[in-house]
Amino acid sequence: MIVRFSFGFVFLTLLVVSGCRSSSVGEVAKDTRVRRLADDGRELFAEGDVEAAIKKYQSAVLRAWAMDDPTESGNGAYNLAACMVTDGDNGVARDWLADARAELTRGGESIGNVWLLESRIAIDDGRFAAAARYLDASACATPPCAVGDSTCECPTSEGCKRCPLDCVPCVGRRLEAKRAEEDCRDGFTAQIHLTRARLAAEQFDLAAAGKHFQCACELISDVCSYELHAELQNVAALIHVAKEEYLQAAWHFDREAKYLRMAGNFREVPGALELAAAAYQQAGMPREAADRLNRVARVWVGRGDAKKAWEFVRAASDAVDACAIDDEDSIRIRLSLVARQIERMLKADAYATSH
Repeated sequence: MIVRFSFGFVFLTLLVVSGCRSSSVGEVAKDTRVRRLADDGRELFAEGDVEAAIKKYQSAVLRAWAMDDPTESGNGAYNLAACMVTDGDNGVARDWLADARAELTRGGESIGNVWLLESRIAIDDGRFAAAARYLDASACATPPCAVGDSTCECPTSEGCKRCPLDCVPCVGRRLEAKRAEEDCRDGFTAQIHLTRARLAAEQFDLAAAGKHFQCACELISDVCSYELHAELQNVAALIHVAKEEYLQAAWHFDREAKYLRMAGNFREVPGALELAAAAYQQAGMPREAADRLNRVARVWVGRGDAKKAWEFVRAASDAVDACAIDDEDSIRIRLSLVARQIERMLKADAYATSH
């Protein structure tokens, strides 16, 4: 049985400074309405309600257009692009990214994340040469962090020139701010390395994939970002899949799901669990696959999608039937609990439709 592994992305949201950090005269006022719409969209997106998130982001973009605000227009365009990628509409996503680049450039903001998402779309579409160009552009862009002196320490396709691991004690507000900016810069550079590793693994250049992955590991080691660590696990799994090391890949997918949950990025959790199940199947461990598929089914029950949940219950049941289950194993009982909940949901929907 051959399983097609399709790797999703842990999407980036451009860093937006909300409110004023000082009372200096030159500070630009932030529009509370556009910020509220964007925050609502981000929360809905993290929960997996992409359709509702799109509506919020569209409203935020229209508000930004009404004010001729380039930064908020660019941020909104970027967020809409991320939603479109999740919906599988890469063409429209690229249109919004083109707008995001123009608006953020007009506003004097970083476009590093925009190029990074462009590269990930290109990898997904199999346009590997374009992905490499976009990664170079992202690496040479100003990091999307606090304003400060920036140097173009571009990690090229030959590997990283520098993996800074400066230790700044978190004592005092100025040192804390400095450490936060360093973490942001390290995290951004690590994301570039992870995407380069992903690109190399897709082309089975495992030496380059391992080199960029190691650079990312060094950079992320001191960065407290669950979402970054989730992406690290996803790329590690991809490299193991390329090596046909499916048990190791499954372990990393499990860890990815854990870190996504800890980051509050619930949208991506079922995708990571589904990939873990596929890897366990390839490793000849259908019982473990069934457990992950059951968890995916529960996620969709929790989100109110009985039809999608039932698909995963059936897949989990098929996996259980393919292995020997002892009397002490609770997997069949747990599957029946989910199935009964789905039945109740379908009956409730049928009743609501008929009355």
